[in-house]
Amino acid sequence: MDLLIVESGAKARTIERYLKDTVAVLACNGHVQDLPNSGKQGSKAMWACREGELPDPPWEWTDRAEKTMGRILERVRKSKIEKVFIATDPDREGEFIAWRLQELMPSSIEVHRVTFNEITKRVVTAAMQAPQKVDMQLVDAAKVRRFMDRLVGYRASKFSRSWNLTSMGRVQTPTLGFVVDKEVERDAFVPVPYFAVSAKAGAVEFAAKFHTSSDTDAWRDGEGKFNALRTSDRRSAESAFSALEKSREITLTDCEESTYSSRPKPPFTTDTLLQEAGSRLSMRPKQVMNVASALYNAGHVTYMRIDSTRTSSEARNTVRSTITETWGDDHLGEGVGEGAAKGIVQDAHEAIRPTRPEIRAPEGLDGPASRLYATIWARFAASQMSDSRYEKRVLSASSAGFEGLYVGTARWRIHAGWEAAYGSLRSAPDTKPPKFEMRVDTTIGLDDKKEKDNPQFVEDETKPPRRFKQHSLITEMKKNGIGRPSTYANTIEKLLKRDYCREEEGSLAPTDKGRQLWLEVVPYYSTLNAEESESTNGSSLFSTRFTADMESTLDDIETGSADAALSWHAFLDSFQKLHGQALELKRSQMTPRQEAYIHRLLERLEPQRAEEILAGRSIEKLGGDEVRDLIDQLGEETADLPQSASEKQVDWIRNMADSVEMDEKTAAALVGCNSFADLTGGRGGTASDLIETLRDKVSDVPHPASDKQLNFIRTLIKRAEMSEEQAAAMAGVTDLTELTGGRQGTASTLITELRRKSGGKKKDSGKDAE
Repeated sequence: MDLLIVESGAKARTIERYLKDTVAVLACNGHVQDLPNSGKQGSKAMWACREGELPDPPWEWTDRAEKTMGRILERVRKSKIEKVFIATDPDREGEFIAWRLQELMPSSIEVHRVTFNEITKRVVTAAMQAPQKVDMQLVDAAKVRRFMDRLVGYRASKFSRSWNLTSMGRVQTPTLGFVVDKEVERDAFVPVPYFAVSAKAGAVEFAAKFHTSSDTDAWRDGEGKFNALRTSDRRSAESAFSALEKSREITLTDCEESTYSSRPKPPFTTDTLLQEAGSRLSMRPKQVMNVASALYNAGHVTYMRIDSTRTSSEARNTVRSTITETWGDDHLGEGVGEGAAKGIVQDAHEAIRPTRPEIRAPEGLDGPASRLYATIWARFAASQMSDSRYEKRVLSASSAGFEGLYVGTARWRIHAGWEAAYGSLRSAPDTKPPKFEMRVDTTIGLDDKKEKDNPQFVEDETKPPRRFKQHSLITEMKKNGIGRPSTYANTIEKLLKRDYCREEEGSLAPTDKGRQLWLEVVPYYSTLNAEESESTNGSSLFSTRFTADMESTLDDIETGSADAALSWHAFLDSFQKLHGQALELKRSQMTPRQEAYIHRLLERLEPQRAEEILAGRSIEKLGGDEVRDLIDQLGEETADLPQSASEKQVDWIRNMADSVEMDEKTAAALVGCNSFADLTGGRGGTASDLIETLRDKVSDVPHPASDKQLNFIRTLIKRAEMSEEQAAAMAGVTDLTELTGGRQGTASTLITELRRKSGGKKKDSGKDAE
């Protein structure tokens, strides 16, 4: 028997149905090894290597992966498996996982790499019949990405702690910059007041036209943009409103006839799916990716982390037949998006589309899964359909008492084309022209007042630029070339979790920490002399240009257009120059942490002695050397007094507080302090007390059940003569892997219930329980 290794249990269960008893299918549950995060190696920001080579760090087991891998290898040994097929995701990260799995296999085992963009019987079987080797170009790109992120994350994050901030990241920080820059733009915004008048007649919205662009008093917004339908003259607006109020009718003076078409968009890529699901379905990126992943693992849609708009000819032909059967040949179009690469195995870089295009609504889907699938299906079907077509009439009208005109637009759809695929997902447009005659001298009465006044007088002012929503921020990331499909949602989650952004009424706003990081700390990485500017392309480490160039370099490594080792050493050289100048600049100035530390030390001295040490100097005006000298002097003066918490203690406390989603003020209040700066060090200090308190809270946070718990649960299941599905249902989950650990976790609850069903605790069971 052969063995197929996939990433998730859900995917494994789907594939098992296709391969039946011919191939065993096991899940590795994602990454099995990665850069070390513990011990001496875990504290390293980088690993030295020779010029022309990549670092060779000791890869460390990820959480629970060693036992998972042990079970896989045991299955290989017991079943006498000779061939192992690795079918991790068809992208850079999936290739890295495949490489580590291959490295962990015994040398006697024949290992093959297979990829598929969709989990259907046809594609999975074809992939198994055409195995490949692990693509080391993709692996090298994944390695370089890790080395880049590790170096920036460790060194720059440590740098930011001088401002009491938690982290900086290669992609995370420039993404934060979009949010902060937008807020700065909003803060600087100066509203421009205006008046406007509108009325509805014959179901068409008309608006008063006050000016031409050549008028000296024409209304313009803060950027000088002209708008004929707004005015700064109240009397002119009142005249337009009064004329409509009195006559309750308008007379057409002109009618311009035209038609226009709307083209369908190509099938979804990751960023366009996140944008569409966010705006149309009000789903957040993380939820979209989770639901799309579940649809993929169940075999309903193709792989969801993708930048390509290509689709297979077979899928296009299938959906075109469905279009013809449903709406007729006149709804077929030439098709938008790229054709798929030729080959036996499904192109590994297809757009996101349904795997069975003939099915508009698969059985068993409901809620978000049903809505997201319907959106994916509609987008793919629409890409193969004809343009939608509309008739349009631009109408001008007058009313006695107003010298200007009222303008409105009537439009109605004459051919649905691609819009038919969306059905109820889109609001239905008008399909018939207005009931009045659209010709000069036709008089139209105003519609009856319903939900709002008709006519309507508006007195308002321009609004500041809109903040980003999560999905529109991803669009901005895509536009600027930073981030990739696998990182979009996670990047935003990090900004929220680390309290650099918060959501206000569905939009993203920077916190004070976020502002400080972008406006105060990041500039340290962007001041270069002429020579350094030339060697680093004149960019800040966290500029969109620098980040986009690095992302592009990773893509080039994937395709073989760039050498991985040379690219890594080029990045390393740029980073060291930028980080070095940031450190030099910081040493010449006083950081907020140093200033706060000086004030804390001074507060521990008698006021008279503090004044003597300062000797009339202003702390805020001290240079870097003076600050360090002052800290040394104050350290000697306060050596025998109660000490402040160490930087290591504060970092530890901050990390634990983040893990239980507790802000600084709330966490510090647990030991009667206002902030972490007020904590005292030493064994009997408040920092030690807070560490113990937070340890207890961290242990209560839900986390995956341990392997010991799961093994013990399976033992109890056998004693109770139940199936795993039945036992999982007792805990309200569908699979044992969904159980949570900890004292209050569902695993402990299930153990108690199973013990009761199996007749209580058996001999020697206690030591294996938890």
